[in-house]
Amino acid sequence: MSTMPEITLEKLGRLTPRDVQGYVRSRSWQQFRRSGHLMVYNRPEPGSLDQVLVPMDSTRPDFAERMWDAVEKLACFEARALPAIFTDLLNYDADVLRYRVVSPRAERGTLPLIQAIDLLTGAKQSLLAAAHSVLVRAKYHPKLSRTEARQLLDACQMNQTEQGSFVVAISCPMRALDADEAGLLFDDAPFARHATTLLTRALSSLDRAIEEDRVNSVVEQEEPIVSANLCDALLKMRPTQDDGILEFRPSWASSTPISPEESPPASITFSGDEFEAIEEVYRQLRPMEGSKPKAWIAFVDELKGSETDSGMREGEVIFTIVDDDELVRAKANLTAEQYQLAYELHNPVRPLFVTGQLSPWPARVAADPDHRTASCAADGGWRLAARGRHARQRARREKKDNAVRRTCRSQSGSAPLHRARP
Repeated sequence: MSTMPEITLEKLGRLTPRDVQGYVRSRSWQQFRRSGHLMVYNRPEPGSLDQVLVPMDSTRPDFAERMWDAVEKLACFEARALPAIFTDLLNYDADVLRYRVVSPRAERGTLPLIQAIDLLTGAKQSLLAAAHSVLVRAKYHPKLSRTEARQLLDACQMNQTEQGSFVVAISCPMRALDADEAGLLFDDAPFARHATTLLTRALSSLDRAIEEDRVNSVVEQEEPIVSANLCDALLKMRPTQDDGILEFRPSWASSTPISPEESPPASITFSGDEFEAIEEVYRQLRPMEGSKPKAWIAFVDELKGSETDSGMREGEVIFTIVDDDELVRAKANLTAEQYQLAYELHNPVRPLFVTGQLSPWPARVAADPDHRTASCAADGGWRLAARGRHARQRARREKKDNAVRRTCRSQSGSAPLHRARP
């Protein structure tokens, strides 16, 4: 018996006979007969003596041991590692979406807590955004609250942390919606599969458009699959280090073979400088709010200013702003007077109010110390770095390749207010 530490009898006990049999049949094994508490499967090739014995009674004390035998046989036959076979069996009826941060810091398998939370939040929002785009094609979804999308999210599971920098894996079961309701939506595939494939196509389309310097093609789509909500989700997952990349890697449920017409990419990567273009796409896809200021509840998180010649402090302050049902990280470069106000309110339970527009591009902010309020008015715009198309494409490819190679080696007055990287 293998002694690989990644697989234990306790974990094998989580496998179900139904899913293991489904996986075996999807690999062309043929059911032969039942022998006691075991179901015997043979290979169809003439003269083959290969058999897999699948335990059928999960209440038996030897269920995990017999399941180990079955998994070990499959791993030997497919010439794959036991952990890979186990993961596929565990997710036989689920698509798995993996979000991986590649950076020197993430190579150790850890991330700063705030960045890890943002990664989870962004992963959740990306799936919700894709699910809403399946139901209604739109450049921006004002509310991510459709019943079908929420049912899908509620059914998803976060898998155990995987090796390889810092990886978040989300399992999306094919039967996330009630069978009758799902059947009313689509005949060809479950709603969950439509959501995961649209998410993959949208990310791939956005990545190609950025690398080929044609981001306008994403914005001008008549039936958009890239939404402002999806771009916002990516910005939440933005690596904090300039040389970091974000990788998205899907795998598909064996119970529902992927359509040959889909042929989705095996992985999609976004390098650090591509997120500037994603901000631009987000700005163009999300409709501009009116000039009337909006009130925000905010908390001061970090004071990062510097002392001036007069002895006062001014500069960057990081806020958490309550935007509907989500918390948004924002930053502002404050004057000395504004900075003093932020200093006085640097308390996790003591909020202040910010009025104005929150956006990923610069805005103006002015503090009101009498009412413990800050107000802002839109100002400024977006500019991409002026570089040639081919030079920009080459630089992005080299940055991605270098980051992946590095990881493989290791394993082997006025105040601009905009979304901040934590």
